[in-house]
Amino acid sequence: MDDFLHMIAEFTTISRVKSYYVLVPRLCLLASFSVIFGEMIKTLNSIAAIIIFLTANTVFSQTGESRLTDSGGGYSFAAPAGWKSKASEEGFGLVNPAETIILAVKSHNYQNFAAFAADANLERNGLELIGKPQDIPGGSTFRTTKNTTKGRIVIDTCVLFSPHGGGAIIAAFSDEANSAAAFETGISVAKSVRFVKPRQTAAGGSSQSALSGKHLLYLYTASGYTERKDIYLCASGGFYQSTDLGGFTPNESNGSSFGSLRAAHGTWKVSPNGAKLVLSFRNGGTVEYQISKRQASNEIGLNGKRFFVQSQDKCR
Repeated sequence: MDDFLHMIAEFTTISRVKSYYVLVPRLCLLASFSVIFGEMIKTLNSIAAIIIFLTANTVFSQTGESRLTDSGGGYSFAAPAGWKSKASEEGFGLVNPAETIILAVKSHNYQNFAAFAADANLERNGLELIGKPQDIPGGSTFRTTKNTTKGRIVIDTCVLFSPHGGGAIIAAFSDEANSAAAFETGISVAKSVRFVKPRQTAAGGSSQSALSGKHLLYLYTASGYTERKDIYLCASGGFYQSTDLGGFTPNESNGSSFGSLRAAHGTWKVSPNGAKLVLSFRNGGTVEYQISKRQASNEIGLNGKRFFVQSQDKCR
């Protein structure tokens, strides 16, 4: 994936809290989240964010309603009876009464499973695909595992697709002893998912208007390395992006240097709640930037990096 989206949550330890295994992930980059494939890379970041939230807040609220809804994500699902849940901006985290299984549920922006899988880099992230992805109603499911010094984490993931674009991801985390029950629960929750058109909030509409037709410029220089990223957000909903990397190797008499230039295009949107800028590339890949405000009126934070916001006449 790109930039932050080349972030993935590495599950590095399993530690027993109360009477169950809690997954403690380490994020390589700050941004959205991702579970196991590219979205597992974006979505493992989000899901990682959910799990961090869960492990940092061990007091769960009892699920009071049979269905949990994310209006901005455009989906709802039936929570397993008796499970406790926590909601965050990234999605939902749920834990079973025996505290042996964690479910993470979030939205995604992929159009099909092929685009989702194209972002995968399991080996880099220490994840092993078990068997092959299988079709389920509305999407696909697959299993990955992560070996740690304290045991093996089993992650069963269901990727569903909405008729309105994007969809939802359900990931069940457990140890091997509880993996069969975790898988069945994940499938059951996936079957209960209902999609509606995501609801645009006032914040989402405001962010969309503020960025429409703008040029976002990122500049970075340090120790002989330079990076420039230009993102042109067309009012029509398309975007053009170029990334220019270059530099030289310090303390080398021959003055060796390097450089690369990448260009891409696709469509863009702001998430319904106004929290994320979503770039969908023509090759099927997707990048999400977490939007934050900065003090200067001509700047915006994207995944914590400063981008200058400028007028542009490259596209309409």
